[in-house]
Amino acid sequence: MRFLRLPLNDPRTISRDIPGISESLFPSMVPGMIAYLNRTKESVSTITKVPQNLISLTTINASMLFEIACVRAEKMLKEEEVINHECLEEANRRQSRYFDAQIAKEITINDQLAIDFTANNLVEGLRALSSNSSISVAPKIPGLHWIASSEGDFAYNDKLVEVKCIAKNFSANDYRQLLFYWLLKAAKVINTNEPNWEYGILFNPRLNHVVKFKFTELLNLVSGGRDLIATIELLQSILLSGRRNLT
Repeated sequence: MRFLRLPLNDPRTISRDIPGISESLFPSMVPGMIAYLNRTKESVSTITKVPQNLISLTTINASMLFEIACVRAEKMLKEEEVINHECLEEANRRQSRYFDAQIAKEITINDQLAIDFTANNLVEGLRALSSNSSISVAPKIPGLHWIASSEGDFAYNDKLVEVKCIAKNFSANDYRQLLFYWLLKAAKVINTNEPNWEYGILFNPRLNHVVKFKFTELLNLVSGGRDLIATIELLQSILLSGRRNLT
């Protein structure tokens, strides 16, 4: 587990690292369920996975490498000028939230090749998945009580996308994170006409893996029989009981 500088009221920290919340909200999120979900993964026909031999030639650690790639991809999607040293500076700023971050001072030619390959995969993959619909970068995730507001990775139409540049299958934490974001949005819009996302997508541009699911269907599978309203009420109850009961 990574040691985070993120505050305890950040939803990324809460959905992963505070015992009690995830187990209470999603009691059926067990290894067998994750294996079932991962078996539904698909690939994007217009891209190929990043060659492992290319990654093996890089000199900076994987977390930093793919953080730089994500920053680059965001600029490409926004049609902003991509300047390598600015991408590096922004990635260092983001990674500095983690106590075990290894800040990069420079990147080699092989580093840049891997970064470019991954960033292009991310951009082309999102465009293919969205059928060239408008893609939102860093969609807003609302806060709730003492949980701070945050940002997701990408969104388009009624779909929320979380990007994971890992060398393995998606984990329970990855599914929980998307579900938690969706619940926070649902808690805000439940009494309004504001739309919520209907689908969650986990996308790994490194391996070219994509898992798409409908939020309500996944909630039915992992919530222990509670519907959306009951799950939101449970979340509200947990939060109102105070942070001291969750740590």
